[in-house]
Amino acid sequence: MLRSDDRILTTHTGSLPRRENLSAMFVKSSRGEDVDRAAMLREIEESTRYVVHKQLEAGIDVGNNGEQSRESFFTYVRNRMTGFGGRSERAIMRDIVRYPSFLKMRAPKFQRSMVDLLHAPKAIGEVRYRDLAAVDLECADTLRILDDQPTKFAEPFMTAPSPGIIASAMLNEYYENYEKYVIAVAKALHTEYQQIVSKGFVLQVDCPDLAMERHTSYADRPLTEFLEYVELNITAMNRALHGIAPDRVRMHVCWGNYEAPHDLDVPLAQILPILYQANVGDPRRVMAGTDCGFETSAGLGEVAEEVVWLKLRAMRAGADLASHRLFH
Repeated sequence: MLRSDDRILTTHTGSLPRRENLSAMFVKSSRGEDVDRAAMLREIEESTRYVVHKQLEAGIDVGNNGEQSRESFFTYVRNRMTGFGGRSERAIMRDIVRYPSFLKMRAPKFQRSMVDLLHAPKAIGEVRYRDLAAVDLECADTLRILDDQPTKFAEPFMTAPSPGIIASAMLNEYYENYEKYVIAVAKALHTEYQQIVSKGFVLQVDCPDLAMERHTSYADRPLTEFLEYVELNITAMNRALHGIAPDRVRMHVCWGNYEAPHDLDVPLAQILPILYQANVGDPRRVMAGTDCGFETSAGLGEVAEEVVWLKLRAMRAGADLASHRLFH
């Protein structure tokens, strides 16, 4: 993994806006409706080429495919793993529901046509990784598109969800308890993690479970129970990362990219000692990046597309300014 040795490198969290037609296809697919597979692959190709070009144009050093081939940052695993079906009933983030007038303002967004992360499939059978076809296709297509660009990223990365966010958001109706479920998910994810790294990508593990779940599924439980949950999820993630060089992995922890007060976020100081138990390399590495994804599920649309690219350009400009002061 590259370091900011002579200038501050720029990156982002992973998800980028999908083209409108592609989002509509993913929404239909997530609802079990028929979608023209060939047409979807064409849309994925065009959308990936577009977001790669826009990242390079904005000056991003460590970029990716914008998760264009996925319906969301974690529910796509339903198509790569066995055991998922039905519908979860997930709690809404507490900082949204505690303010009635704010919840009323947010209500239209919950009715938007989008991949529904609050009602993801749940575990109804044994969770196992099916085969490598889907991850291999995603890696190969991304590398091919990157190779076609006249300019290149300094390094490419690819995202994958943590065991904890899958086990927390895709609820359990099969395993005896949460611990057995999250470990089973970790075993399955190990396959995907290994394959991503073997193709030359830096692996980014997305872990909103390690912060956001404090004001979601653990909103009414003691902090000590939440910290035990975080530690268990770190243990599961380390199991999924077994045998993978720590310097090929980076970890993204967040409190949720949704628009809300965020006045119930667990303080970083309370979770940071546990986060450092993760086998993801040297925590002193620094890059300029965004705090969360721009379209974590198809159709979410929390940020206008033009603003996304302006934000990335502004980040590049800020990194250049800081680099000039630090390295010159």
